[in-house]
Amino acid sequence: MELYITDLGTVVKKRDDLFEITTSEKKVAVAPQKIKSLVLSKGIFLTTDVIKLAVDNNIDIVIVDDFGNPYGRFWQSKFGSTANIRRKQLEIFGTQKGIELAKQILIQKIKNCAEHLEDLKIKREAKKAFLDKQIKEMKRYIYQIKLVEGNVSEKRGTLMGYEGNAAKIYYQTLSELIPEGFKFEKRSMHPAEDEFNAMLNYAFGILYSKVEKACIIAGLDPYVGIIHTDNYGKKSLVFDLIESYRHLASRTVFSLFTQKRVQKYFFKREGNSVMLVGDGKKVLVESFYNRLEKKVRYNNRNISSLDKLQFECHELANFLISK
Repeated sequence: MELYITDLGTVVKKRDDLFEITTSEKKVAVAPQKIKSLVLSKGIFLTTDVIKLAVDNNIDIVIVDDFGNPYGRFWQSKFGSTANIRRKQLEIFGTQKGIELAKQILIQKIKNCAEHLEDLKIKREAKKAFLDKQIKEMKRYIYQIKLVEGNVSEKRGTLMGYEGNAAKIYYQTLSELIPEGFKFEKRSMHPAEDEFNAMLNYAFGILYSKVEKACIIAGLDPYVGIIHTDNYGKKSLVFDLIESYRHLASRTVFSLFTQKRVQKYFFKREGNSVMLVGDGKKVLVESFYNRLEKKVRYNNRNISSLDKLQFECHELANFLISK
């Protein structure tokens, strides 16, 4: 399981080869064999014994900010990009093979989002014509992306423009379908300007951490990307590979709103910004991890979406090495 610790002042210690977690309300002990990741927000205290226990048991420790974005982590020193794979990333990502990979990633993202809208037609007969129209518009950009030729550095703006237009249609559609009182005008990131975007951004933060870990385990350099530029210390490859998985976050968040599980007190408003807090984080984290662990069909096997992500990172690394 993913152990998500967000309560301010929580203390995490090692006791008898167990993680002992003490909050203002209770004390619990958890065996390391039951944990895949420890995710900690600000104001959490832990000892170096906890870090060693986690590392010895191949448990990822991730530090996240108030928005759920990872900004630090501990992992085994054996993890890391191999020099050969990193060289191949630098060589291939700027070639024709690079633009084909970029197109593949963006097309898959749009297909996933369009499939989500297809699923939404099932119990929304009155919205079927509207959804059909939106899906058709989104798929038009798949055709446009397929036509792009050249190298990524020349066509990056064109590709991202097509993807951005499709994403705009997708989020406009979701806004149309969520309950009154939670509708939003547009995607807003940092800061979020409404409740939907605040929850979605937090889910994306969780996903960033998972994609980065998958890259590291596969030996890929998270900072050497294809589509997103590798400037200013950005984890460009993480931003690339997350695109095909963003729909898992938006599906989860959309479902929480339409199932009326979201409450106004899940959020804190400061000026024009909205932040997910307290119980809101707990509800989202539980729902999102359930979706990430849900089985999907991949290469004639039933595996979780997280395992699929890891396999795809290994496949990318193997593809690079073979070239």
